[in-house]
Amino acid sequence: MEIKLIALDQIVEDPDQPRKGYDEESLQGLAESIRRYGLINPITVRILPDGETYQIVTGERRWRAAQIAGLQAIPCIIKELDIENVTTEQLIENLQREDLAPIDKARALKQLKDNRRLSNRELAQMLGLSDRTISIWLGLLELPEEVGEQIIATQGRPPAGSITESHARSLLELDDPELQTRLAEKIREEELTSGETAALVRTLREDPERADELLEQPAEQVLASVPEVRGPAIEVRKFRRYLEGLDVEALHPSHLSPLEEELELLLEVIADQLQTLRAEIG
Repeated sequence: MEIKLIALDQIVEDPDQPRKGYDEESLQGLAESIRRYGLINPITVRILPDGETYQIVTGERRWRAAQIAGLQAIPCIIKELDIENVTTEQLIENLQREDLAPIDKARALKQLKDNRRLSNRELAQMLGLSDRTISIWLGLLELPEEVGEQIIATQGRPPAGSITESHARSLLELDDPELQTRLAEKIREEELTSGETAALVRTLREDPERADELLEQPAEQVLASVPEVRGPAIEVRKFRRYLEGLDVEALHPSHLSPLEEELELLLEVIADQLQTLRAEIG
């Protein structure tokens, strides 16, 4: 590993960098720190074919702040990387940043998956993540682009009216992009929580013919009219929703046969309980 002081005008950004936006206030704060203490952590670069220009692999935020701080040169770690390894390093660094926009994270994962022709499971293993996490992030790309761009990364309690990843998971349960867009607008305008959004999506799925009517009404009014579930039905509903959200394709092969056996036994139990219940109802 080689560390070298490189002039800022010899360093260029990577146009394929997964992270697309930088908070200006945060950059100014980092620039002030660099003015006072210097750039403590070197950025990582790779040399381009012209032999004189260096492209950023990781550390673009520090490079931008160094420019604001008025530095002429900064310490850099020079690595010999092919384009696939550059993308991997950038992605891994960005995944460690909590403020990376979820849609940028999803795009980077999709790029890495396509470049290396990986399955979701292989991608998860490479990054040390669960299959479910990968599936959730990639699922964000299925939302209308204008909705995906509005999803925020949450640190603590999100601002009212924000669309979080929890909101997005509920939106993905709707198949119609127009409904997804309209509900996203409703989340912002009525400042719906993720729980209220999930409940509204269930109502829309159970009564799709009334979708227009339901979305025109205040969500509070719609949810107040949903029949309350009491007693054991609450637990049954929770389990039904668990099964609805179960991503069978993401399961480990060793889990499939046991799951099939248990589901077959469950069908028998359901049939028996339904028969008893209907006899009691008369």
